[in-house]
Amino acid sequence: MRRLDYWMAVLIFLGAIALPASGQALPGWLAQNGYPKPPNFGLQDEGGFFSRDSGALKRISDQLGKLEADHGFHILLLVEPVLIGTTAPELAAQLQQAWLPDGDGLVVVFETDSRRLGFGRDVGGEPTSAEGTPRVPTHETAAILTRAREAAGTNAVPEAFIEKLMDNLVNEFDHYFEVRNTPPPKGRFMRLALLTVGGLALLGLGAIGIGTLVRLPSMAGTRSFRFPAVDRPERLRAPDGGGNVTVRRFRGK
Repeated sequence: MRRLDYWMAVLIFLGAIALPASGQALPGWLAQNGYPKPPNFGLQDEGGFFSRDSGALKRISDQLGKLEADHGFHILLLVEPVLIGTTAPELAAQLQQAWLPDGDGLVVVFETDSRRLGFGRDVGGEPTSAEGTPRVPTHETAAILTRAREAAGTNAVPEAFIEKLMDNLVNEFDHYFEVRNTPPPKGRFMRLALLTVGGLALLGLGAIGIGTLVRLPSMAGTRSFRFPAVDRPERLRAPDGGGNVTVRRFRGK
């Protein structure tokens, strides 16, 4: 009987391990209904994270709605109390593919228990998708996220931190699209061309000047000449002597 109870316990344990991971990898509302439509007004707070400051919900929603209306770019915020079997970055990546497959936005997931953030990033490199929706390059998105998080700080209470973070994200993306959509000023191409030609001319003149200075005698190093050592036999008791020797004799009176 004890052996039977033992094997039953083992089977129950193995069955618990073998349960589909999808039911534990997502929040309850998401595991039951699959991937629903994106949250209304760009924000979903099923756990009542902003219950102490109901005005924050409206302020964030208004900013997200204005960004979408002005540039067609979506920022979706999901606030969850606890994530079991997954992390905020993993869930953000999954929701990015489900909610924004065209790459025209950003999904932000915040887990209130651990205060961890996750961002679902678009990996497309084209400025617009096939449907003509705006896309932000990966390097620009990374720079925007870094600046937004640093500006939000880390010492604020969670509610204030999230509101400040979303405000920074909206301002950063709004500025990016304004700069990208602003046509270059007239004559800009001509100025760039002239600057390029002028720079190349200066480089050429500099190369000519350096070559001229190198050729000057004063700039050249002193040249030394050395005669090679020559082995000469001793002659007339003169070591290494040689050449013509003249002998003169004088007789006495």
